[in-house]
Amino acid sequence: MRTAPSVAPQLALALGCFAVCVSAQTHNLYEPSEVLKLQLDATLRTFTNAQASGDWDTVARLLGRYRRGANYLAFTPSHRACLIQVMKRTPIVSLTYALEYKYISSELDMTPPERRWWTLVGEATFRKNGEDVKSKTSLVAYRDRGSWFFTPPPMDYADARSHFTAELLKTDLADQVVLLNHPGSPIEVADLRSFVDPENLLSRHVRLRLHNLTRKRIIGYGFNAYDAINSGSMSFGTGAERDWIEPNGYSREFSEDIAVGGYWCEGNQTIKIEIDNVRFEDGTTWNVPLKRMRSR
Repeated sequence: MRTAPSVAPQLALALGCFAVCVSAQTHNLYEPSEVLKLQLDATLRTFTNAQASGDWDTVARLLGRYRRGANYLAFTPSHRACLIQVMKRTPIVSLTYALEYKYISSELDMTPPERRWWTLVGEATFRKNGEDVKSKTSLVAYRDRGSWFFTPPPMDYADARSHFTAELLKTDLADQVVLLNHPGSPIEVADLRSFVDPENLLSRHVRLRLHNLTRKRIIGYGFNAYDAINSGSMSFGTGAERDWIEPNGYSREFSEDIAVGGYWCEGNQTIKIEIDNVRFEDGTTWNVPLKRMRSR
């Protein structure tokens, strides 16, 4: 699943100034130019001032097209609106920061400067119930189409907790799992159960067994699980003898933690599961139709 970058001990500077946190691996390649730094400062002030004054149209515009972190997640109208509502409750009205180069990767090497992203780490002033509260935080500044845009910290994760009562955490959410049944599949999902992970509200503890619909022993198989908008996924495959399924029999119970997205405001917390491939003892195989696989 996608996670927001962790916040390390920070060096706070006056707003409008830059200090670059340089590690032994840092290279000038990863620094924005002086011109971009000046543009970043000016745009960041616009972003925080807009939150302070309640100009949420400007805030929405400066979120850009993506929720940016270790990858690009394109905003949907509902996702953007949800995030804005969360930000309204605790706006960031100022930020002193330093650039953090925690992720030195081939992605940055291959990303042109006009598309790169940087993590701003420092001390923010949040406005809570009319009072200003300072707290260490981080947000992402990214370039897109020649301009600066910002991704705030994952405020909506904390907001998600208000939606989960103790009773709901104990509720079987199997009805939120979509089973993709392909014609001719020799296996079907059985005894399906799904529960919210109380330690990670954007993950589900899923338990299931697999039913062999044929008269042949199955000695290998795989299945895929992913959220409704494909922002988190997992694949499972086995050929171990303990996982063989006898003719018309059932597998052992599998227990998997499956992400349902990277952010609460993504919405639609459903999971899709499909059988991907099956191998029989007699050497024959079955695979999910390629057309369906390409349509994900």
